[in-house]
Amino acid sequence: MAGLGIGPDDFALFEIDDPEARSASVERVLFPKLQLLGEHLAGGLSRVTGDDLFPHLGKLERRRGAAPEQAFVAFSRSDKAYRADPFLAMVVTRELLHARVVVKIGADRSAAMREALQREAGNLARKGKPFRRLRPFMGWDHEEAPELAPANSPAFWQELAAELAPGSPSGGIDVGMIWPVEEARSLSVGDVLGTFRDLAPLYKLLSNAG
Repeated sequence: MAGLGIGPDDFALFEIDDPEARSASVERVLFPKLQLLGEHLAGGLSRVTGDDLFPHLGKLERRRGAAPEQAFVAFSRSDKAYRADPFLAMVVTRELLHARVVVKIGADRSAAMREALQREAGNLARKGKPFRRLRPFMGWDHEEAPELAPANSPAFWQELAAELAPGSPSGGIDVGMIWPVEEARSLSVGDVLGTFRDLAPLYKLLSNAG
């Protein structure tokens, strides 16, 4: 994958059947590459968002008998952790590379972010081109890629705001854009930053709420 340091063999790690073998391979092979990619992208993402962003290697989800389905590097305003604020993420799964905006349900200022989304739903729906490839990943089963979001509808953004309501089963907001492995091969850092530039209006709205 030109310019990013992640190639087809890295995506193929998620084809390993044995959960422990997959976890070990992802940590040994993919984690160092994601760490380097995070350090490489942090400056550009800081310029795109207007925030000083710090990279954080995400921990693998470990459930008994279940192999991890993704690995990622997150970018947040905190140099200590990433889950308390909205964060950006570069995610690798079996056949896809993702650029995502995420807010966990327990994040600080969740109520303010929910209100900001409700208030700006109409404006977000009128953004047009930047969100044309947006997909929701809440509840994704890591099989077929999620369908494109109806981002030109205020109702979509209102529904997204509801994902931050107390007790929401989705665990928060998780939306973004994808590249299949075939496209990801030729991606440059500039391509990735361009996609995050499209996502930046949503990130900025969430990070500045409250």
